[in-house]
Amino acid sequence: MIGRFSHIGDYRQLFSFRDFMLCGAGGLLALAGFIWEYLGVSPAWWGLAFALAAAAINGVPIVFAAAKGLWQRQVNVDELVSLAIVAALLQGEFLTAAVIGFIMTLGALVEEAISESARKSIEALASMTPEEATLLEGETMRTVPISTVRVDDRLLVRPGERIPVDGIIACGVTAVDESTITGESIPRTRKQGDPVLASTLNYNGVIEIRTTRVGGDTTMGRVVRLVTEAEMHKPRSARYVDRYAKWFTPLILTAAALTWWFSGEAGR
Repeated sequence: MIGRFSHIGDYRQLFSFRDFMLCGAGGLLALAGFIWEYLGVSPAWWGLAFALAAAAINGVPIVFAAAKGLWQRQVNVDELVSLAIVAALLQGEFLTAAVIGFIMTLGALVEEAISESARKSIEALASMTPEEATLLEGETMRTVPISTVRVDDRLLVRPGERIPVDGIIACGVTAVDESTITGESIPRTRKQGDPVLASTLNYNGVIEIRTTRVGGDTTMGRVVRLVTEAEMHKPRSARYVDRYAKWFTPLILTAAALTWWFSGEAGR
């Protein structure tokens, strides 16, 4: 569950409000078990029941995911977390198992919430580019899908419309809000010969522009592409972790087995 969702985009299978509710419920049950045990309230088995229920809510999915990973011959951190949970349960440390499951599940959900926020930001950027443009052909004009616009086409942009492509103003004067690209909130005056960028807002003038870049080649298209690539690609440190992760779990298990063999104490 935890390691299985270590790739950006795979979290969509994990991320939902229901998952947060279940994780929170498990955390509250673990807290109730701790308070019950700390205060020594009778009957004592209620505290154990709370902790065991918490371990079941957040721990069982991790154990099942680890078993599935072993079946598919994919070993990662899930197996270590599962062993910690199972070992705690076998030793009667129900509260410890509950806390492990809660922390690991909550960490995965928080990471997904951050990734989801980044995805929504990318979608918001992409949605700013108009889907249609007004194409000028001689003295006539017609509305066409933005995907059909080519370099050197002449487009008409009216006040209040977003500029659909990167281009150069061929005729007209206007104020352009370029905050989507530059972050500058004050509109800038643009006149004949000045460049304009896709997704920026034409404020108050009718302008004709000559297209210089379209689609993914526009400034906005490149911004969206760079943000998407930054989200999808892991940093060098993360790539090193992924490279050696498949050896980490077997190494830890081997060390644990040797410790048990020489000491004769399973608790070690």
